[in-house]
Amino acid sequence: MKKLDPKQFIQAQHYGVLSTHSQSETGYPFGSITPYIITDDGDIAIFISHLAEHSQNIKANPKVSLTIFDPADAEDPSAGARITCLANAERATDEAQLRKQYLEQFPTATITLELPGFNFYLLKLIKIRLVAGFGQVKWLEPSLLDL
Repeated sequence: MKKLDPKQFIQAQHYGVLSTHSQSETGYPFGSITPYIITDDGDIAIFISHLAEHSQNIKANPKVSLTIFDPADAEDPSAGARITCLANAERATDEAQLRKQYLEQFPTATITLELPGFNFYLLKLIKIRLVAGFGQVKWLEPSLLDL
């Protein structure tokens, strides 16, 4: 079985399932698919609308998770590799640099980046859960990734 490099895996994917603490359905998680980038500083950054439910949830409770998987494993995703990043979401301050990086990753996002009410959030990693395959499950410290 091929060994999975968590850093390369995160960098190779571009979308994840962002889970937040629901404010409308208290006590339940709320998941939504969101694109992400890796910043020059090694943070995971997401770009979301202030009107979106997950934005309201983050404002109330910044503890989130981002589950990243390879869509090529769609036939049997439970058998594929995946990483869940536990993080605290923080509103980004240097949006100009993030916009540039975001466009490099998602060149068709020009119009979205111009819409009012969208903001970048940095996901400050706390812990990472790696599932590399059957029997290959472990927790990792964010410092091991060196994104």
